[in-house]
Amino acid sequence: MKWLLTYKKALVIAITLMLVGQSALAATAYVPVRISIKFILSSGGNRPATGNLNTDAEINGEFDWGNTILASNMSEFRIEKIQFLDLAGVSQHYNKTASSANRDALRSDAMASPGTYLWRTDAINIYINGGTGSAIGKFPPDNDIILMNQNCSNTPSCIIHEIGHNLNLMHTHQGGGADGCSDTIEDNSSWTRNQIAQNAYGKNYADCTAGEKDNVDLVFNNIMSYHTSEPQLRISTCQLGRVSTQGDSDRAWLLTRDPVYVRSPGGLFQFGTYIFPYTTIQAAVASGLSNEVLVLQGGSYTEPTSVMDGSSYVVTRSSSSYVGNGCLLYTLPTDLENSQTPEVSIAIKAVQVEDNAAREVMREAIAAVETVVIEEDDANKAAPEPEQDDTSPILANAEAARKVYEDNAISHLLDAEAFATGEERVAILLELAQRYKHSGDCTEAIGYFILVADNTTQPFLREKALFEANHCQEMLEKSWGSLVSEQQNVNTDEEGNPDGEEPEGPVIEKSPDEGTDSEQQIENIDEEGNPDGAEPPIEE
Repeated sequence: MKWLLTYKKALVIAITLMLVGQSALAATAYVPVRISIKFILSSGGNRPATGNLNTDAEINGEFDWGNTILASNMSEFRIEKIQFLDLAGVSQHYNKTASSANRDALRSDAMASPGTYLWRTDAINIYINGGTGSAIGKFPPDNDIILMNQNCSNTPSCIIHEIGHNLNLMHTHQGGGADGCSDTIEDNSSWTRNQIAQNAYGKNYADCTAGEKDNVDLVFNNIMSYHTSEPQLRISTCQLGRVSTQGDSDRAWLLTRDPVYVRSPGGLFQFGTYIFPYTTIQAAVASGLSNEVLVLQGGSYTEPTSVMDGSSYVVTRSSSSYVGNGCLLYTLPTDLENSQTPEVSIAIKAVQVEDNAAREVMREAIAAVETVVIEEDDANKAAPEPEQDDTSPILANAEAARKVYEDNAISHLLDAEAFATGEERVAILLELAQRYKHSGDCTEAIGYFILVADNTTQPFLREKALFEANHCQEMLEKSWGSLVSEQQNVNTDEEGNPDGEEPEGPVIEKSPDEGTDSEQQIENIDEEGNPDGAEPPIEE
């Protein structure tokens, strides 16, 4: 399917972003949209021990995918995290469901006490809590807040869906084709591809032309749709235009670098805005660029005769009031510290202690490194000496300590799982699977994703778990393939012939419930990587 090719392309970009990191990306050409993340803690000072957005890795993954999607759709914008903090002292909002009323109440409280709520007037304020709902943004002009719960089901990034609302995008199923974009055909949140095609073209998807199929895919795989059975990776040309218009309008408070737009042909008025762009690069340069981003609409342009300011960047963009919640396709409890099973409650509280310690040790290390760097700079100014890196041991020790805390947290989760029942147990199994995956232990992750699939009665959660298990299996196979290739290179004689046998493949430990139906499904993954022919969601 075409979505799979789009996903693979996006995955390459995602891996690149994760390897490079946001700090390095700051030197590349794009227009940063400032985001301030605050995690609202419970009255005990904790995050929930389970959920889709309770760990730093999961939250960072949301933003990495958001930037991947923006990059693959050739948007000039990227998400810039200027803050990522835990927020204590406002626990009255800890369990609030992501609804318009709760979002507006939080915004009102935050604006009344900005210091208490770490409210920013120069960024979109994203508050994450322990609620069991999905997520909700806010439409302009009050588009400075997003409230996120723990069960948002947009794939692979709920945050890009909500930021889309804040930047003036509506659902593709808005009011029966009233999403404000003529290049997205009419949609309904419950429709299949065939139903979308039947409504638009009077025939099934398989009978459509290539262009008609692409129009269906553009809606079905759109970041603003509710069709989460496949990755939501696409943004239409019109949607990109609405985002550019809103982002440009909010430049004074939202953007780190101002965009200067160039589009040819243009209109009579030329101010460098998205609505009134310059028609030539020379006109933009002559306007006095300084620390700005020159945004070129795809096309051909004449090289400017003047030299562009070295502090500015150039990026090309797409050539080619209602805000709804994010998708909620399954729900699991996130307040297990209050479990009625004492053993579960005690173990989960211990998890929260270890999680807090893991985050704190890294914060202290980063602060210590910054202090060392400042002191070294001052010392070098007074008496220059050969550069020595005194920060590596600090970070190495902190990473080692963090690993211990994270391992301890997993141990306590295992304790909790031994006594948990029902949905509480499923929530813990999913958390274990996610933590093992993020730690790189795909073998353990596969086992626990299978257990989630076998123990849940929620079809979308089961589908997600099976997809994640399959994805981890693919990662293991690729890793093993690399090891085999390296070993073959080592054991190749002068004539290029391998002098030994290839090692056997990896042995994947089975979950405690061996021989389950889900394990058989993992073996029967179809050619497109989908269990039982289903279209899989991917990790949020």
